[in-house]
Amino acid sequence: MGMNQHFRTTASWDQAVNLLDHSFPLTEGSHGSVTSYLTYFDHLVAIQADGTTTGLVHPAQFVEASGLEDAPSCIRLEHNGLQVEIEPGCRHAGSLQSATEHRMQLLTDIATA
Repeated sequence: MGMNQHFRTTASWDQAVNLLDHSFPLTEGSHGSVTSYLTYFDHLVAIQADGTTTGLVHPAQFVEASGLEDAPSCIRLEHNGLQVEIEPGCRHAGSLQSATEHRMQLLTDIATA
């Protein structure tokens, strides 16, 4: 059963960030400050808000991406049977700020204890 959850870099996306940071940690920083993702030689690269780049602590968690290497339309990650799909958004110019919106889909149910 899939579960769609739209998220942004605001309090409304804290649960998605916690799930990503816990199950798919980055070598530096948090998924919460990622403005875009790209793929490079079968590795996922996360570009942080400050312009630095980082990758997954466990690169093998990156399963696949579709779309362009420098702008994937869909990224699939897997950890111990938990599959997550991220659809990176683009920066949208707002009135005074620009925001990056992503979409995450949980592809595997999380069993509740």
